[in-house]
Amino acid sequence: MSHPGAPLRLGEEVTLEIADLAFGGRGVARVSGFVVFVKGALPGESVRVRVGRVRAGYAEGDCLEVLRPSPDRIVAPCRHYGECGGCDLQHLSPPAQAEAKRLQVVAILRRVGGLDEPPVQDALQAGEPTMYRFRMDFDWGVGPGGRPALGLHRSGHPDEITPIERCLLMPDLANEVRVFVGRRAQALRLQAWDAKRRRGLLRRVGIRMARSTGEILVILETGRGDPPALLQLARDLPRSFPRIVGVVRREFDRHDRPSGESILQGRDHLFEQVEGDRLKVPAWAFFQPNAAAAGALRAAVLEALVPGAGEAILELYCGVGLFTLPVARAARQAVAVDMSREAVSVARDNAASAGLSNTRFLCRDVVDALPGLLRESPWDAVLLDPPRTGLAPAATEAIGNADIQRVVYVSCDPATLARDLRLMLRHGRMVLRSVRPLDLFPQTHHVECVARLERRRG
Repeated sequence: MSHPGAPLRLGEEVTLEIADLAFGGRGVARVSGFVVFVKGALPGESVRVRVGRVRAGYAEGDCLEVLRPSPDRIVAPCRHYGECGGCDLQHLSPPAQAEAKRLQVVAILRRVGGLDEPPVQDALQAGEPTMYRFRMDFDWGVGPGGRPALGLHRSGHPDEITPIERCLLMPDLANEVRVFVGRRAQALRLQAWDAKRRRGLLRRVGIRMARSTGEILVILETGRGDPPALLQLARDLPRSFPRIVGVVRREFDRHDRPSGESILQGRDHLFEQVEGDRLKVPAWAFFQPNAAAAGALRAAVLEALVPGAGEAILELYCGVGLFTLPVARAARQAVAVDMSREAVSVARDNAASAGLSNTRFLCRDVVDALPGLLRESPWDAVLLDPPRTGLAPAATEAIGNADIQRVVYVSCDPATLARDLRLMLRHGRMVLRSVRPLDLFPQTHHVECVARLERRRG
């Protein structure tokens, strides 16, 4: 429905000039100060648009025709682009994607962080624009004839599954594994989860593939029950793909609550190598989605942190120790914290394998542990890599008020980064020195950032 007073009507077709690119990949036009978000349009383009939604202050529309294309527009390489909701920037050249993300980081730091002139550096293009994902998850749905369909969520319709022939974000071998799982599950008559009827077995399949070692781990998320066909699928996978080192299962009950984890075949972890460090990565632990660019991210973190030989570094949300190992090599001591028992256990193993004896790992909730840790030692620097939701306000306040010389914040969400920076900076004890965007997620609007804060002198 149209909104009273809006200059556009639902279903109206108009010609618009695109001035900007919003976070999320949609073009931005303005009609008498009224914002219009246009899917598939790029800055500098003149496009014909059909208005699909009108709200107070903004409208949304679909690009029907590009009348004057941007010089940065390219032909999307994936046949599923536009239908699949996984990518939203394939029609923009890779260098232009990186620059667009830099501009979006600047805009978000201004709007959310309250920073007039945020010190945002040029965006770093790291790794390849395709086939870079360390892990991809595909969901099951009920397809034609009640047969299981394995794919990604349909763009604009997250409750629908789009079958995928080939995902360009994954290596070809991982695509072959996904196709095999789908076909073999159908041949074994395994039922897909039906969210409406709350019944079925197969929910999701995750494929992790290490670039350096070539090892593959398959993760099956299912409902309850132990049909022999599921065990047969798990046995068939490594027989057909010798690089598969394990097939693991996570069960959920009818109310979507986790109800157990098990190893169906092989082991529950793989090994990835980053700049000489052999890292054990369990099935359920977080690891950087772009494993091929993990070295570039570590280099950006170390460049911002600059750990000294006599310094004590506190790391929050350490995961399996991707950053901990090079930090510990450069510093006198590294203390790393994570609330995942599995991640901390593996991080200890990874540090021991690297021959490091100056590391201490704590399995604690960061919010609970932080006050005591800040009183425990005069930390020279704090490194933090929180989840997408960012820091809890209590943790942000504690870090902003602590007597720390440097803070390096690694973030995969510019909005939560901007929110947390605003809290850290509001007392005036710290100053933001730099923000480095890294385009670790080509073809999508997502961007990684490494921010450096310093204690204000005097």
